[in-house]
Amino acid sequence: MVDFPGTRSRGAVRPAGHVVRRGGIRALAATLGTAIADAAAQRRLFILWPFAIILGLIVYRVLPQEPQIGSLAAGGVGLAAAGLWSRRHRWLGMLFQLAVMVWVGLALLPLHGFFLGTNMLQQARYGTYSAHIDAVLSDDGESQRWIISDISGEPDWAVPDVQRARVTVNGGPSVSSGDRMTVRIRFYPVPSPAVPGGYDSQFISYFEGIGAFGTALGDVTVAPRETGALWNGINTLRAAITARLVERLGDRIGGIATALITGDQSRISEGDYDVMAAAGIVHVISISGLHLTLVAGTMFATVRLLLAFGHGLTQRVSIKKIAALCGIVTAFGYMLLSGMVIPAVRSTIMIVLIFAAIIAGRQALTMRNVAIAALIIIAFQPSTIFRASFQMSFAAVVALIAGYEMMRRQREDRAAPPPNRALRMTADVSITSLIAGLATVVFTAFHFQQTAPFGVLGNLMIMPFVSFVLMPSALFGTLLMPLGLEAPLVATLGWSIEAMLWSAEFVRTISGGFDPSPILAPSALVVTLIALGWLAFFRTRLRLAGPILAVPIIALFCLERVPDIMIADQTQAVAVRHGGAMGLIAGRTGTFATNVWSERYMLEIAGRHEATRCDALGCLIVSDQGYTVALVKDRAAFEEDCRVADIVIARIPAPKSCENEAELVVDMWGLRDYGTHMVAWNGPYARPYVQTAIDNPNRPWRPGAQ
Repeated sequence: MVDFPGTRSRGAVRPAGHVVRRGGIRALAATLGTAIADAAAQRRLFILWPFAIILGLIVYRVLPQEPQIGSLAAGGVGLAAAGLWSRRHRWLGMLFQLAVMVWVGLALLPLHGFFLGTNMLQQARYGTYSAHIDAVLSDDGESQRWIISDISGEPDWAVPDVQRARVTVNGGPSVSSGDRMTVRIRFYPVPSPAVPGGYDSQFISYFEGIGAFGTALGDVTVAPRETGALWNGINTLRAAITARLVERLGDRIGGIATALITGDQSRISEGDYDVMAAAGIVHVISISGLHLTLVAGTMFATVRLLLAFGHGLTQRVSIKKIAALCGIVTAFGYMLLSGMVIPAVRSTIMIVLIFAAIIAGRQALTMRNVAIAALIIIAFQPSTIFRASFQMSFAAVVALIAGYEMMRRQREDRAAPPPNRALRMTADVSITSLIAGLATVVFTAFHFQQTAPFGVLGNLMIMPFVSFVLMPSALFGTLLMPLGLEAPLVATLGWSIEAMLWSAEFVRTISGGFDPSPILAPSALVVTLIALGWLAFFRTRLRLAGPILAVPIIALFCLERVPDIMIADQTQAVAVRHGGAMGLIAGRTGTFATNVWSERYMLEIAGRHEATRCDALGCLIVSDQGYTVALVKDRAAFEEDCRVADIVIARIPAPKSCENEAELVVDMWGLRDYGTHMVAWNGPYARPYVQTAIDNPNRPWRPGAQ
């Protein structure tokens, strides 16, 4: 029998394909359901709590208005009712837990703002002020940065009504936390972000109680104050270590050694920083989980090895637990020596949990410990989740623990004997560098516009130095300084730093400056957060699907285009694309705004375009992309410029009629409320696409919103 088109055989084929598709979907759903049930049976839903809280914090951050207390309370009551109803439904109960954590994140920052927030300075203040020095953030020998509080002065109206302020002092005397100083200061408002999605000093400063920045003018009078033997001793010790390192290793190498031990990066030259960034190893000079792990781990291994020689002792006590206790003490000491910078505090919490698990006889490297550490950090410092340091360290730790879990299960299932220990250690270091690099690539691309494609090679070259030479010599050299026996170890530390710099220069040379970093939108960070949560929650190979799917999603939906027009809010800078280049029609290059623009969008901003025509009333440029930009300096120019220009920019109020004639008007009020503007031209038949640095001017961290 011959089957012709249109007969039953054709109709019989269609359901078969449909059945195959339905079968594939059902199989995928069954696999996903099995994986979720497995993770839930292992009580891994707790691991998603910090991810859900972070999602709630993000929702709070992007809200256009501050949520009302009544709304938050009503949401809490609604969740409580839903919780009672969902107790009998397993899947609904799981969703309810995550919803509660999102609500916690939504309510956490308002709570912190109520207790720790501050008024934000709106206008500059000048005067002679007396204040308490809370902390010395940096001291490179030429300038210092202080956090001050309890500010007083004359007259009273000139004293900024803020809890704390950050002040830059050129030169400056030797001071310590707790001292009282008197000096003439120019206070000014905390600056807004220089680019949309950029670092928001106002947001971070508000939740740290910092309501103003300032610059000290003239000589400083210091009245030392007793702050307690502990802090005085720590500050004296940090200064002594810095002086000893610079004396023995010189300013360049000693400055890097100081950053590794005390966390003060102010002595590192811009050239060395750029070289290490290009090689993907700049994380080595910033105290973080890597350094705490190496220092505490080295102490743990050393103490355990030394105690193992006492045969009688090993029979009576657990030397592993004693070594773990020494590791905890070492981590706390390093945290204090580093000035208790936020990354060091976070890492110490994680390390204490790991060693505490060893002391308690529990498994140390678990995703639950990561979740517990994250919850503690978020509870006390919720705004820190918006810092690059937290995002990168959290992502790296989650990925490394996930990799450890997968490799552990693979090795348990493998019947073959383990490879050579040295070879295995080298392979583990290489895999660790690769996993950490891949886990943080989105964050480095977003925050620093760097992907360092040769970073894997850079890390493979320097991590053996860092792990087995640099950090152990830094640890034991510091411990031997009081005895004056540190010379050989400090010399080894200096040699390893030189080797690290040579390796970084080598990697940068062979890379030829190749760094295809994309311009990512903030949504890329949300996608990465979800992918990391997926990776952390599941136990099977299905966990890899989250990070794998995140790559095309980010590539398709989370990229930003380079703007055609850039308008600064606090300087005169206005840049326009014309003739294939970005150049200024107002302002000057080398300012903070233009430097940040160049870094963010990876382009060079030149001086004035030759096509710009300026007079006493303003400037005009006709771009080769088909639009005309007018920069109005005098009200008399509005009538003509609003009629002929597509985009009108003014640092004075523009008349309402101008909005009816020009495609886009950016005037003084728009710049004041929404900050820097980035404009993308979409042709003559579509509205320009506008992004602003401030998307929520009525939030409490914005000056004038209180």
